Amino acid sequence: MLQPFLTKQRIECFICQLEKIIMKATFFILCLTTTVAAIGQKHSILINYKPSLTGFGKQSENFDNYYFASRKGDKTFNSSVNILCSYKLSSTISFTTGLEYSQQGQNINFTADSAFPSNNRQILKIELNYLRIPLTIDYTVFKMKKSALNIYSGISLGIAVKQKDNYQDIILEDILLPSAEKRYKNNDWAIPVGINYKKEITSKVFANFGCEYLLGLTDAFSENGASKFGVLSEFDNALQSRLALNIGIGFSLTK
Repeated sequence: MLQPFLTKQRIECFICQLEKIIMKATFFILCLTTTVAAIGQKHSILINYKPSLTGFGKQSENFDNYYFASRKGDKTFNSSVNILCSYKLSSTISFTTGLEYSQQGQNINFTADSAFPSNNRQILKIELNYLRIPLTIDYTVFKMKKSALNIYSGISLGIAVKQKDNYQDIILEDILLPSAEKRYKNNDWAIPVGINYKKEITSKVFANFGCEYLLGLTDAFSENGASKFGVLSEFDNALQSRLALNIGIGFSLTK
């Protein structure tokens, strides 16, 4: 005896497939609508200069080496510059990304508390420069006719373009370390947190002022045991930080 074509199982399967098609079509229409809405919004390009203080995180409580004046070292002046694209998602929320050249690292007083007072004070200079790709969400706290105050945060990926120090030149120990490129990690993750004030100059141009704290998530030293040989082995929390002023100019765009 032949089975009926429209069985209950086939009907349920057909309904399930139809629901999937409707869901996909709805999602596509929603994405298309969102894209069209975003294209109609005003976007902007920003160029910023950031005079900065950079350094490593505070070392552990058992850090006690007479070569160093403190467990934190000295905050070191560096600079950063970036070009960013800001995409307006709503009246108060924007997505920002771009490219940043960031000078980081730290200068540390070496032999400042040395057991050998006759030695001249020397500076351990660690230079770690990155091309950073920030991905942040900006929120407008308040907006006036020609000005706005924004706060933002997100994630930032750093790709090392310079890894250099003078450790081998100033240490007392007679050791040979791997090159700096092998002693520091090539990538660095960080969380930027900042506040910006935008002031309109013309209908298309605005000034940008603010400050930013970059909280490091990655130990600057590589996992290679030789990377922190000697007194550098005391650095067990070399997460980088950067406190920066933000001075820039922006250009409004309409797509």
